[in-house]
Order: sequence, then C-alpha cells, then structure tokens
Amino acid sequence: MPTSVRHASARRVDVALSERGLSGRVRELPDSTATAAEAASAIGCDVRQIVKSLLFRTRKSRHPVLVLSSGSHRVDEEWMRHFAEEPLVRADPEYVRSVTGFAIGGVPPVGLAAPLIPFVDYDLLELNEIWAAAGHPHAVCRLTPAELLRITRGRPVPVVPLSRPDEVPWITFDCYGTLIDWRTGLLEQVGRLTRGRTQQDRLFAAYLREERAIESGPYLPYRTVVAEAILRATQAEGIPLSREVAERIPESIPHWPAFGDTRSALNSLVKRGFHIGVLSNVDSDLMNETLHNLGVKADRVVTAEEVRSYKPMFKHWIHFLKLTGAQPEEVLHVSASVEHDIEPAMALGFRTAYVTRYGDLPSGQNVGRIVHGLTELLDQTAALAGKEPVTFRVDR
Repeated sequence: MPTSVRHASARRVDVALSERGLSGRVRELPDSTATAAEAASAIGCDVRQIVKSLLFRTRKSRHPVLVLSSGSHRVDEEWMRHFAEEPLVRADPEYVRSVTGFAIGGVPPVGLAAPLIPFVDYDLLELNEIWAAAGHPHAVCRLTPAELLRITRGRPVPVVPLSRPDEVPWITFDCYGTLIDWRTGLLEQVGRLTRGRTQQDRLFAAYLREERAIESGPYLPYRTVVAEAILRATQAEGIPLSREVAERIPESIPHWPAFGDTRSALNSLVKRGFHIGVLSNVDSDLMNETLHNLGVKADRVVTAEEVRSYKPMFKHWIHFLKLTGAQPEEVLHVSASVEHDIEPAMALGFRTAYVTRYGDLPSGQNVGRIVHGLTELLDQTAALAGKEPVTFRVDR
C-alpha cells in the first residue's frame, strides 16, 4: 500500500487506518507530540482535542487496559476500577511496548500488537475533531469521535468521577418526529408557499437538504437554521419569499401537533416510575413551550442551544450522561430518525427503539427494537414497573 509517511512505526498506523477506510490521516510534524501539551502546540489545537493513549494493567488478573483520554484530563485510576472491575496499575514502558508494539508517547488507537478494546473519554466525544498519536513521537492522526469509536469499538466512559445516579430507569426521546408530528407541522408551513402537491414535495425535500447542510456547519440557533433553510429551499424552487416571513415560521414549532399516543404514553411511563429525558435539535425556549403545550414534564431536557451542536453529533447524549451519571447501556433512547438518533445512540452504547412514525422500516439495518408507536413501546415496559430491575434492557 503506497504511503508518503517516513517513519516506519507511523507507516504501520497509516496502513492500519487506510485498511479501515481512513487514508491520508497521518501527519508527521517537526516538533515532538509525545505529550498532550506538545501535541496541541505542534498541531495548533486545544489540548482537549488530543487523545492520550494510557495503558494500565489490572492488579489481580494482570490484563492490559487501554484508556483513550482527552489531553485535558488526568485519568482517575480509582474511579476507572468501576469499569475495569479491578484496581488498575499504570503500565511501565516495557509493558507498554510489549503489549502495544509502540513506545509511550506514540501509542495509536489502531495497529496495536495485541487487540485491545479501549475505554474512551466522554470529553473526546463532544468534539468535532480530535488528534491521536500515530506510532511515533513526531506523528499524529486526525479523527472524528465517530471514527474513533468505529475503528476501536471503544466503550465510552467518564474517566473522572461523576455523581452516581439514583435507581430510577431512564427512557430518552427525540422530540420532533418522535413525540411531535414534525413532518405535518413543517409541511403545513411550506404548503402555504406552494401550488400543488408536487411543488410542495420538492420544496420539502429541498428544505431537508438545506437544513442538514446548515446544521453540519458552525453552530447557529435553530430559529436561524429553519429560516435560512426555508429561504434557500424556496429560492432553489423559484418561490418568492421574504426573510421576514421565513423568520416567523420557527415561532410556530411549539404549536405543531403531537402524535396521538404521545401524551398518554409519556404520562404512563412517569406513573410506572421512569425518568423521562428529551434530546432535541431545537432552541431551549421552543422546547420548553412545546413540552408545556404537551402537558408533560421531562426530568431532563438537552437542546441544541444548550450544547451548541446538532445531532447526529454526540454532544446531546454525552451531556445527558454527564448530567445524570447514568451509563449508556442503562438507558433506552427512542426515535423515529435512524440518521440523527439511532445510529449515534447505538455507537455510544445506548439501547435503542426505532419508532416507525412515517411507515418507513429500515431495510436490513440494526436499529435496536422496532415499534410501531409509543403504545407498543409502553406495552413492552410493563414488566419493569414497580420493583422490577431498574435498568431497561432491550435486545439488539
């Protein structure tokens, strides 16, 4: 496999990344990247974006444990025993080289001599771009958090202590499209701008493309995203629309209709002893007004405005985990969007339920449990009422 990387140990990482579909990610630098501070300085990024590869061994069984930590964290070894299930001891240089095939300061997340499934720091997963060691003190590789989880199959954990959660199980929901009939609400707005169903369908599709493109860039308030996406979509379809009219459309969001089973299902879940969380790509005041109109009080709400990011980025889920102290495998996340919710939630280790709100079943894709409405989901939680086990387990 051709490569322009000079150092032999860095070339091994370059090849390992290429085999995983990530070609051209290794970057060799004149300055040392052996420490997080040196790497951040050499790259010109924040130290939080540096992936520290720390190897431990379990004290009793002497198994290697790899922790991928944000450069801004000092891993709490006593805390990490909760996840390793044994006390940890920091590995010496000889042990690191024998297990990983690399020296301290250059241990990469892939291409290791022994296959290791690492623990991955929550803080790394809140970022857009991260940099990991690439086998040599002068080499690094650029990754996204989603890529890091995919190529390592790592387990997300907090590497510093969080408050332990209470014993009430959590179910989290996407809002618009899962609890609220987002498609009907938006179509009602864009339908007023169009003549005939064909033009309405084209405008709706154009809006979705523009919204996705805007949300993938620098953070903007959701009101701005909606107004700008509508303006771009109408312009593409040759429909005259003023900015003043476009900016009024987001104010209708709290009044979009709920699905028929939303209120009763959420209230029943609360009565059965579940905590309810809502994770939504929206501004906080619009979310609060929506829940008020629903007559539902969520125990924890995470909005795009709060985390300054849009799903499918991981920040909603990581912020929720930090706030609650829950572990991903203890939480069920429910959504009607595979791209925005199910895929990232599953990547983080959440249990998932896909709701077929608009009649579309994913073909051959693992989405967790598939339900045809919240009433069906409610029926499946009945066994967890009262004194039953406190963690919600859904077979994948």
